Amino acid sequence: MFDRLLDATILFSFDATGFRRHARRFRAEDLAVDLSGRRYVVTGANSGIGLETARGLVQRGGEVLLLCRSAERGEAAAVALRGEVAGAQVSVIQVDMSELDAVDAAAAAVGAGPLHGLVHNAGALPHTRDFTRTGMERLCALHVVGPYRLSMRLQEALALGGGRTVFVSSGGMYTQRLDVSKLDDRSGPWDGVKAYARTKRAQVVLAAELDARFGGVHAMHPGWADTPGVVTSLPGFHARMQRRLRTSAEGADTVLWLVACPTLPGEGGGFWFDRRRVSPYLVGKRESAAERARLMAWLAPFA
Repeated sequence: MFDRLLDATILFSFDATGFRRHARRFRAEDLAVDLSGRRYVVTGANSGIGLETARGLVQRGGEVLLLCRSAERGEAAAVALRGEVAGAQVSVIQVDMSELDAVDAAAAAVGAGPLHGLVHNAGALPHTRDFTRTGMERLCALHVVGPYRLSMRLQEALALGGGRTVFVSSGGMYTQRLDVSKLDDRSGPWDGVKAYARTKRAQVVLAAELDARFGGVHAMHPGWADTPGVVTSLPGFHARMQRRLRTSAEGADTVLWLVACPTLPGEGGGFWFDRRRVSPYLVGKRESAAERARLMAWLAPFA
């Protein structure tokens, strides 16, 4: 009862104290696994939650492909991981996940061999509106269209490896209902925080729709983690909450668990927080079936 009351406050659930409470029910054996011979793709893997996810996979013997916008920062992360783990199998593929031709090239570089996990972690929270080379609003392309494209391009490899796909969403998505008409927002006042939350809501819906089609697709949110992205994008929030924020490793825990744990509780995909299925909705934020279908119809040409 006390835990439920604390979780209802959000503050004492999404923060580091929430993680420590929730971690008391974690099963150590879930991640006591040997991932030798298994291959994983992690986007946005040069820092924060992406790097910690890659670190956890490499430490357990997995081969990890780091998909990073900056080849230089990606190589620095790979060097660090090789220095930490003897025999680490790590390679870097440079990709801007908001540019579809770059996504196609990255998918080709991953190759057609069995893939055991795909983590969509690359993200940003820009202060100004920006556009891709094809004219799409970049935040929407980065968080929704690019991951959808990569998922579709790698679906055969994931099927061969029985791999799971994980979308790293955000607790901020709870504030927004899915509205497909506002995803590729090219005009009007720019509110980066709201646009970010909209795309993160779309990721959760997209994960559920892809799971219904292919199986093995999940979404999660990491709580409030102290990552480089939070420092640069939300400096006020970081300054106020710095002592309460989770570490990047704590934020990454459920991501790693979702791709590496041999058996997840229950059937099918889901939305997860601290290794537990949770509702992706607050009161009044549930989208209609028609809006979910509208999202998939809008994305279909990008497959």
